[in-house]
Amino acid sequence: MSNLPIPNTTRAVVATLGIFISSLFWLVVATYPDFFLFSPFANGEPVRSTILTLTTAGWLLIANGPLVIFAMYAMGKYSVIRLLPVIALTWPIALIINHVSLFIRDGVWYTGYLLDYPIFVATDLLLPLFLISVWLELKARHTDRSIHGVHVAE
Repeated sequence: MSNLPIPNTTRAVVATLGIFISSLFWLVVATYPDFFLFSPFANGEPVRSTILTLTTAGWLLIANGPLVIFAMYAMGKYSVIRLLPVIALTWPIALIINHVSLFIRDGVWYTGYLLDYPIFVATDLLLPLFLISVWLELKARHTDRSIHGVHVAE
């Protein structure tokens, strides 16, 4: 794997992107604290508590991970970008597990919140997809072959 140096302008943009994404997610948490801030063990069901713990880990990762990953990347620690898919996908995968488990338990899909509170379309769907697209681009800059199989030299 080659680590091509990135221009200072790109470093600043990457760092700023991390700050923006994490700040935006934390603003959503501050706006809808009841969706995020609760004890996953309050219901007393071990399986449900485990799933809620996973969702809590997921939103904490996607809320803080972009700031950390992009700041480290901007400082020249390019290999950290390999963690971005974990940061991006833990939250939506945890949500899918949560929704499926609730459907199995209650026979109801609790996904209406996406229509009632459209900002969650951004946090639950668009943001993970965006982070994966950024990962593909940044990963391609620092591999011997791009995602299309051709070496990219800048």
